[in-house]
Amino acid sequence: MRLSDVLRETTGVRLVRDASISGVTYDSRAVKPGFLFVAIPGTELDGREFIPDAAGRGASAVVTESDGVPEGVAPGMGFAAVPDARRALSQASNLFYGEPSRSLLVVGVTGTKGKTTVCHLVKSVLDACGEKTGLIGTVHNIVGDEERPVQRTTPESTDLDSLMRDMVDLGSTAVVMEVSSHALALQRVEDILFDVAVFTNIGRDHLDFHKTMEGYASAKRHLFEMLKKSAGKGRGGPVAAINADDPYAGFFTGGTSAHVVTYGLSHEAQVRAVDAALDRNGTVFTLSFAGRPEQVRLPLPGRFNMYNAMAAASVAFGLGKDPALIAAGLRAAKRVRGRVEVVQGPGQYSVWVDYAHTPESLRDILVLAREMTGSRVIAVFGCGGDRDSGKRPVMGKIAGDMADFTIVTDDNPRTEDEDRILDQIEAGLKEGKGASAFMRIKDRKQAIAEAIGRAGPGDIVVLAGKGHETYQQFKDRTVHFDDVEEAQSAMRSKSERQQEALG
Repeated sequence: MRLSDVLRETTGVRLVRDASISGVTYDSRAVKPGFLFVAIPGTELDGREFIPDAAGRGASAVVTESDGVPEGVAPGMGFAAVPDARRALSQASNLFYGEPSRSLLVVGVTGTKGKTTVCHLVKSVLDACGEKTGLIGTVHNIVGDEERPVQRTTPESTDLDSLMRDMVDLGSTAVVMEVSSHALALQRVEDILFDVAVFTNIGRDHLDFHKTMEGYASAKRHLFEMLKKSAGKGRGGPVAAINADDPYAGFFTGGTSAHVVTYGLSHEAQVRAVDAALDRNGTVFTLSFAGRPEQVRLPLPGRFNMYNAMAAASVAFGLGKDPALIAAGLRAAKRVRGRVEVVQGPGQYSVWVDYAHTPESLRDILVLAREMTGSRVIAVFGCGGDRDSGKRPVMGKIAGDMADFTIVTDDNPRTEDEDRILDQIEAGLKEGKGASAFMRIKDRKQAIAEAIGRAGPGDIVVLAGKGHETYQQFKDRTVHFDDVEEAQSAMRSKSERQQEALG
């Protein structure tokens, strides 16, 4: 394929020299001989600085934003200047990989919380309905029967197209993917033909990037505006599945011309859950599809997971799938790593690991823990550095109000001062009802051990914020860290001490 071929849909191109290309990348370290390197001017790093590195690795062509030919582009290399390198990357990768989204039923899930679980539930439901469904998400990517590691919630456009190309080649008929607000704002998904868009909810998150809630919500609504590009591969064209109970429901409904399917607990919703019974092992409820009832036993606890199930059901219902098969798909669903994950170990108390890293998600997991025990709820959490600092005192107050005891600790401090982050959380904690019932332990390993050491019969220890993550990011290093592993170790140590005390 030639450079001119992959840029044929890009407007404002100034093609200086054409060239044959054998791959597309935005990362100079991933360049192989014959690759096109798209140099993106970023806010922290300018990709144009890495053109010499890409050339040295054998790049055959460069595309970037430039008035002239940048330094590092050798006389024999292909080169094109474009007005928007990010947009050009999306269009070039889409064409290079043969527009794979045209060959798949594509479901995009966006919202502040629930995206990961909804994606796994959608996969289970669509598979039960006869599709062979791939998944692109936070915990892992599923391509055919293979699980692949991930680097970010929504990969860059080249990675997306490569994943979907592999899915098509392996016989997949559908894909469900998490679509972050960053991905939408940075045009990573601009050339994906979405057939279904799902809105879960809106809460405070990523305001360091979007600045305002309006900007954040507008970025997510763009997914629904993009549905007009697709003819839709279901019954009646593209589908928008929208949480009718969320205050932003009307904002998202007004942003699409697709067929809207609403879900929720309100009587106006087309897909509703009624007669719910919750316990630690899951949720039993009746799912009503525009009046047609189907019984569901969902192996995921919590009211919020009932919403996640309704979201997944709305996708398939909007596509014209059989409600009986939809319910069967929900019943067959499996738990998702780092989402209300119960840590197995000795003791008469429970330890949960959950990704809750926003005020709303922390409140949800603590409410669930409170509902599931008559004993104490012990919370361990921190907040990520270099991210929205305004949510830190809010989350502190939530923990102070809802947990019986809280330990504030490091999450991923990144380049920020750890004590500054904990100070901001602590300020909110001191406003909560549990103002005197907390500790501050920066070392997360020690914090987890302390919480588990304090747990008594019937207590629930909630380790919030990191979920499926297996690392911790500091200013000068990234280290292996897994909340589940640390909890298991602390539980074993506590059990051994108790056995020794008994003689």
